[in-house]
Amino acid sequence: MWKKIKKAIKKRKTIYLIYLFLVKKGWAIYHFIRERNTLYHLALIIKTLINTRYKLNSYQIISVKEFCSKKNLQYLVVEKEQAREICIPSYYGYREGESIKTAISPEIYIAELTDAEIIGANSFIIVDDYCLYDMATMDDEKRYDLRCESLKTINKNNIALVMSFNSNQTFEEAIFLIGFASGNYFHLTIEILSRLKYIDLFEEYRQIPLMIDKIVFKIPQFRELLQTMNKYNHPVVPIEREYRYKVKRLIFPSYNTWLPFNLKDDECLIYKDFMVANSGIEYVRNTILNKLNLEGNRKIFVSRKNYSQRLANEKVVVELFSQYGFEIIYPEELSFHKQVELFSHAKYVAGVTGAAFTNITYCPNNATVICIMPREYDACLYSTIGNIIKIKSIFLDARVVKKGSKISVDQYELDVNYCTEFLKTL
Repeated sequence: MWKKIKKAIKKRKTIYLIYLFLVKKGWAIYHFIRERNTLYHLALIIKTLINTRYKLNSYQIISVKEFCSKKNLQYLVVEKEQAREICIPSYYGYREGESIKTAISPEIYIAELTDAEIIGANSFIIVDDYCLYDMATMDDEKRYDLRCESLKTINKNNIALVMSFNSNQTFEEAIFLIGFASGNYFHLTIEILSRLKYIDLFEEYRQIPLMIDKIVFKIPQFRELLQTMNKYNHPVVPIEREYRYKVKRLIFPSYNTWLPFNLKDDECLIYKDFMVANSGIEYVRNTILNKLNLEGNRKIFVSRKNYSQRLANEKVVVELFSQYGFEIIYPEELSFHKQVELFSHAKYVAGVTGAAFTNITYCPNNATVICIMPREYDACLYSTIGNIIKIKSIFLDARVVKKGSKISVDQYELDVNYCTEFLKTL
């Protein structure tokens, strides 16, 4: 529907120019207001007056551990704090090779909370006058921009401003598996569903319903993924985005990845931002692959043609990889199980960094991943996942040609001569 409206507007050039002006200025005005807490708070109050279904509340942010200690609630550590390996990738054509750095991760735990409230598509929990959000409490250097969905602001005193609708629903018990960006393949797979590893260690939890964001059920591949990961057939409860629900007994498996959702505008990524627990990656890999035979010689290039074009010259790059025997694939056109089958028989996987690269989790141990991404980003997520499952990673540098509001919406170009020189080495 939205595409049809946009197409109709485009046909009338004057209207389209006005439309572009309003969109551009509207975003600028929104950004200006959002960066000024007092003004933004006032704007949110006005919004609640216009739409009385919205509720706006403020809460003190604390960690789940601190809250459980205050209230003497069950808090079970399943993995202690430990050094995690982060793999700094090797870029073709540069002297520096691949290297391993370490950082100490928080512990992984399961907490049992009573009379808690959750909000669809959000990663925090509300109990009493507290917002339980570990990611905010571990941000000692105040580098993270954690505003997302219902979490509108966090001030310097760690007071969160939260906006939501009331669903007027109460559950006796449930397992918390909702979160920010659950409509993204990487976040759903690695940040959310991998935590079933810790739940399913305990037989007493295996029949308790899973709370899953409703968007997961709207995407066929995500439904397949959920069904496969839910090997003990937990009942599943779809949760509406921004709606608040009460849960009398909430089981919360802690996060096992520690990647900030966003960074503040003046901050850059550092290697410690890419900590991932081996146990979560291995659990996803072993559960999905089961007894699948991992071998093959396929060479695949993962195209983003149907999504935002991070690679400005993707068409030329795709043609080049095709000349060197790579199959061009579009993961969104394939079922989940077809994607798994394809990656599990790949010798080479190439493409621009993105959520589809989550599928390298299913590659054979002798596979090589070729990731196109600007070296200046200092990002090492997929090289770290590759290191965990013992596959080789080679990165190709690209030049940023158009900066976006976040690096996830930047555009860049891959030098064709540089790429050709690399492909000759395979």
